[in-house]
Amino acid sequence: MPPPRPRRRFELQKVFLLDPQGGYTGEMVLVEDCVVEYSDFLAAVPEVGLGDGQSVFLGEYMATLLQGERMGLVAVYKGTAEPESIAWGRAALTAAEAQLSPAGEAPAVPTGPDKGVLENLAKALERREAQIAEREAALQAKETAMGADLAQRGRAVQGELEALRKRLADSEAERTRLREQMGRMTAPPPGTDVAGQLEKDRKMLQRRALELLDREEKVRAREQEAVVATENMTGVLRENDDLRARLEAMEKAAGPQPFDAAAAKREMDMRVKILQQKALDLLDREEKLRKKEEVLRQRGIA
Repeated sequence: MPPPRPRRRFELQKVFLLDPQGGYTGEMVLVEDCVVEYSDFLAAVPEVGLGDGQSVFLGEYMATLLQGERMGLVAVYKGTAEPESIAWGRAALTAAEAQLSPAGEAPAVPTGPDKGVLENLAKALERREAQIAEREAALQAKETAMGADLAQRGRAVQGELEALRKRLADSEAERTRLREQMGRMTAPPPGTDVAGQLEKDRKMLQRRALELLDREEKVRAREQEAVVATENMTGVLRENDDLRARLEAMEKAAGPQPFDAAAAKREMDMRVKILQQKALDLLDREEKLRKKEEVLRQRGIA
């Protein structure tokens, strides 16, 4: 079984005012978007007519007829009409009829709504008053909470603002201090001969440049000597290899002839040692030369 559809809240849209004979005398528009006209209501009234308190459908709207002694009204609304809403309408109709007495006559004593209508109206007023009081309390609590939240946010913003102001003041003080330091660094001491100092610096730089060029020339000469020494060592080693090859060839050609192999070996070992010592000397010189180059390069950078 599907759940019951929720009842829509009663929303009064428009009121048509009628004379005692049911003729149209005017209307009160409560919602501008309401498109129902009095002719639409007449077209929806059945042939047998519409009695007091009866309703007809007008599309998405409902129309209820309330008939009094001197006038009537047709309430056009959306939603469901509660008993208190009907009681409100009858009370309004009775109050309006009380103002329609002919001139020169005492106002007729209105019959007024019955006791049940008055009780419904009183209950509706009590419920409406309770709803309004509840809404006022909720609104007051919301305003209090919003005020506290705004105050807290204001304090937080004020704290952030003070912190930003302090940081700005610190930054300004730091900038002033740095500006003063830069001024002291760039400004020459009182009584200083700026032109003479610049000339001294220029001469010192020229002298240092000449020294570096001289050192570079010496290093280049030593490099050339190292290259020549390396080539000489290579030639000696090649000559040693050739000599060893000739000795081996001579040994093979001599065959079983007597040969002092021990003496030849001693001579060969002696020459090898000499060549090895010469190679070690060259390597040592090359290492010293490399260290001097590194020292000169560091001094030139400094």
